Amino acid sequence: MRFHSIGIFANMSKCGASEAVQKILEVAEKASIPCCILSESVQPDTQTPYYAEQSEQIPDLMIALGGDGTILRAADIAARLDIPILGINMGRVGFMSEITVDEFPAALCSIENDTYFEETGMMLQCQVDEEGPQHCVNEAILYKQDFSGIVDISVEIDGIDAGSVHCDGLIISTPIGSTGYSISAGGPIIAPKLDVAIITPICPHTLGFRPIIVSSESQMKFSMKSSGYLAVDGIFTQPIHLHTTVRICRSNRTIRFIRLHERNLYELIKTKLS
Repeated sequence: MRFHSIGIFANMSKCGASEAVQKILEVAEKASIPCCILSESVQPDTQTPYYAEQSEQIPDLMIALGGDGTILRAADIAARLDIPILGINMGRVGFMSEITVDEFPAALCSIENDTYFEETGMMLQCQVDEEGPQHCVNEAILYKQDFSGIVDISVEIDGIDAGSVHCDGLIISTPIGSTGYSISAGGPIIAPKLDVAIITPICPHTLGFRPIIVSSESQMKFSMKSSGYLAVDGIFTQPIHLHTTVRICRSNRTIRFIRLHERNLYELIKTKLS
């Protein structure tokens, strides 16, 4: 498929980011593909500058340069625009990225020759009471307000009471997010192409509540019996109060990753996370 324009989203606090962006621009120019610079609508951390030049042009391919956090922020924009994303690793782990900066010329050649494929992933939608929904690629996290103490969270799945758990928090993740915070909290690895959601407790103070895998079509409802927070992909955070209801279900958005070769998830976990 011939992409007619490329959007670039880069974490400019990374060493070598300016040079990497310039290289992308030069390679794209040689291929006669115009580029625009995209920025996120909300800066999560004013001390971490992102490439902030706005453009009204809507690209049909997103290039994200940075670590997994940067790719998640770029993915939020890509999902809204319904365009695929190619991750270029400039971080430490780079689990979600596909290539390095030096591999971009060959990658663009493969894309132009149609020797790539798209990996589509489900997303989750989170709604607090009657507020507008937030969408996530990796996970939504409910967690306690203070460092000390625990929080009591009740869980309902498809109208059925699934119990409550005293814990530091709960992670509700997608299959993509199953290899993120969830796996660190003892959650399961989800095989590729399975559309499910995973509910993983963080440091539960009971052995009676273990990670739960639910259908991607399940309607989940959570309430905290004390104040806390909801974090969505580390991009959006808001306070949660007593008696607040958080509803989570499958999003109508999907994320589309550009892949140049088949990924062995289990090998990636061994090499990236060991």
